[in-house]
Order: sequence, then structure tokens, then C-alpha cells
Amino acid sequence: MRFLNDSDYAVQLRDEIALIIDPTTERSKLIRAEDMAIAQIKNFLGGKYDVSKIFTPVADGADDTRDAYIVMITIDLALYHLWSKEGGNNIPKTRELRYSDALEWLKAVQYDHSANLPLITNESGETASDIRLWSRRSLSDNQY
Repeated sequence: MRFLNDSDYAVQLRDEIALIIDPTTERSKLIRAEDMAIAQIKNFLGGKYDVSKIFTPVADGADDTRDAYIVMITIDLALYHLWSKEGGNNIPKTRELRYSDALEWLKAVQYDHSANLPLITNESGETASDIRLWSRRSLSDNQY
């Protein structure tokens, strides 16, 4: 099951343009571009955020709980990847700007900017952290 639905593209892509950049009826190029975009986002968010929860597809008939911004930047990245096969001079300026904005946001979130996304949790359900504390001495030693 795909993370993005065909209806998600209606906001950013006209049908006639979609047929130009992916004329296949099974949308194989579009699906491949989506996979590339999702992998790209996972590489940025994977150390801090629970990407398996973020990219959970919507089940048929269920409420859409996907983060709208993640859906938007996934579409932006996928469409940029689709257009890039046409050559650098043929990519619409809007696509280049949206791709650049998406990458800037991903870099900011990767390092210090917080996002309203599910964090990685450990087995007990507590939020996992990048901070690790350790010592050569045991906890009961009380020597610092």
C-alpha cells in the first residue's frame, strides 16, 4: 500500500501535466519517485523521529492521520525527481523552489528545529534520546 494517494497530487499537479511526466497507466514512474522521496525524508528524520509511524499509509475507509506537511513535502520531492529526468533546464522554477524549501526544512528538523512528528520510543514507551550517559564507575559507587 502506498503512503501517497493519487488524490493527494490534485492540489499540486494538474492531470494533463501528470500525463506528460508519467504517461504510464500504472504510474510506475510516479511510484518510483515517491519511494525515492520517502527514502530521502527517512534519511533526514530517521535518527530522531519514528519514520515507520510517519509513513503509515491510510487504510481504506479510515480517517487520514498523516501529517499534512509530510504529505506535501513528499509530493514536492517526488515531483522534483520526476521532472529531473527531463533535464535541469526543463524543471519548472516552482518545482525547484519547493524542492529547495523541503530540503531546508528537513535539514533544520534534522539538527535542531522541532517538528510535530512522533519521536522514536524505546520498549517501555519512553521517548528515546540521542543523549547517552555513562561512567566507568557503577551507579552505587557515588564517586564522581
